[in-house]
Amino acid sequence: MSKEKFLKISKDKEYFKNHGKVLLALSGGQDSMTLFNWLYEYKEELSIELVLAHVNYNLRSSAGDEAENLKALADSKNIKIEIIKYQEKKFTEELGRQFRYDFFKAMMEKHNCTVLVTAHHQNDQVETILMREITGRRLRHLTGISDCQPFANGQLIRPLLFFEKSELDAPYFFEDSSNKENDYLRNRIRNQIIPQLTKENPQFISAILDLREEISDAQSVIKEKIESLQILDEKIQLMKFQSQSSALKKFILQEYLEKYFSHLQLNKAQFNEILHILEQDQQYHQAINKTHQLIKTNESFSIELINEEDKKLRVSETDPKDASYMKIVLAGEGRITFRKRQSGDKIMVHGIHKKLKNYLIDKKIALAKRENDLILVNDEIFAMVDVASFDLSKQAESDKMKRVIWVKYSQN
Repeated sequence: MSKEKFLKISKDKEYFKNHGKVLLALSGGQDSMTLFNWLYEYKEELSIELVLAHVNYNLRSSAGDEAENLKALADSKNIKIEIIKYQEKKFTEELGRQFRYDFFKAMMEKHNCTVLVTAHHQNDQVETILMREITGRRLRHLTGISDCQPFANGQLIRPLLFFEKSELDAPYFFEDSSNKENDYLRNRIRNQIIPQLTKENPQFISAILDLREEISDAQSVIKEKIESLQILDEKIQLMKFQSQSSALKKFILQEYLEKYFSHLQLNKAQFNEILHILEQDQQYHQAINKTHQLIKTNESFSIELINEEDKKLRVSETDPKDASYMKIVLAGEGRITFRKRQSGDKIMVHGIHKKLKNYLIDKKIALAKRENDLILVNDEIFAMVDVASFDLSKQAESDKMKRVIWVKYSQN
C-alpha cells in the first residue's frame, strides 16, 4: 500500500532522523491531507511531533469554512495549527508563493520546527519542469524540484515526490475549483498540455521523469569537473577561468552565481554580457544592476555589493518589542565579545563542529552578510548578527542561568 511505501521511503532516506518537530504545509487538498494522514499515523515510528500551517487566500467563498474545518481537525487530534489570511491587495502566483513561504519561515521559528514538509508529488514535478522549459530556464533548472533542501533554520522536505497523484488516498479533502481554471500557466500545463502530450505518448510523464534523471546526472558530471578545477572562490582566478573551454566557462560562471549569488536575478542577456567581458583582456569595474558590480582585474574577477552604507550594531539587554531585532540566548556566565569572523572559525551545527566559512557558503548567505559581527562567550561562537543563532545559543535556551540580548544593524 502507498502508506507503507511512504514509511519505507521516509526511513530509508532518513528524512526525519534529525527533525523532532515538523511543520506541515496543509492546504486541505487531497495531496496535503494524504501527507497529513500518513505523518500522523506514523508519528511514533518516525519520532516526530506535528505542527500545521494553513494559508487562507480567501479566493473562494468556501475558504473560511475550510480553514475552520482544518482547525477543528487539528483540535480533535490535539495538534497545533496556525492559520493566516492572505493580506496583499493583489494576488499572483509569485506573490502568493512568497507570502506563504514567509509565513512558513515565521512559524518554524515560533514553534522551534527544524523542517517544513510539503506535499509536492511526481505530477507537480513534471508540471514544474515543463513550466521552466516553456519560460526558458537553464539546464540546471530542468532537474525540477528536489526532495530535500535547506530552508529557513532547517530543511524543506518533499517526501511525496516518489508518488504519483493516483497513489494519494486521503478520503476527506477540499476540492479547489480554481485548479480547473486556466488563468495561470501551471493550470494550463496541468489541464491542457500534459493531457494532450499524454495522448501522443501514454508514458509521457515517465519519459519526462527519466529525462530529469539524465539531466541531473549530466549536472553532477559538470559539477564534479568544476570542483576538480578548484576554481570556485569569492574571487575567481582569471587566467584559470580563461584557459577553460567556452562551454565549461558558461557552467563555471553559472556555478559561481549559484554558489554566492543565488538571490541575484540576472537574465540571459546580462549573463552573456558578463561572460563576454570575462573573455576580454581589459580590466573592468562596472555596475550590473542597482545593487551589484562586476570587478575584473588582471588577476581575478568577482561580483560585489555596491558601496553599502556603514552599519552600526545596536545591542539591547531588554526586549525592545521590535521585530527587526534578532533575539540571541547566551550562556549565563562568561565574557561576551563581538568581532568579525576570522580564518578557521568553527561553529556547532546539529551537534557537529563545522567551519563557519563552509556554513555561510552552504546556506548561500549573501557576501555582504558574511562580514556581520559574531557574538561569542568565552571565545565560543553563539551567533552571527542578522544571519543565525548556532547550537550553543539554542542549548542555552533551557539553562536556568542564561542571558538574552537583542541585536540589529541600523544605518548611521
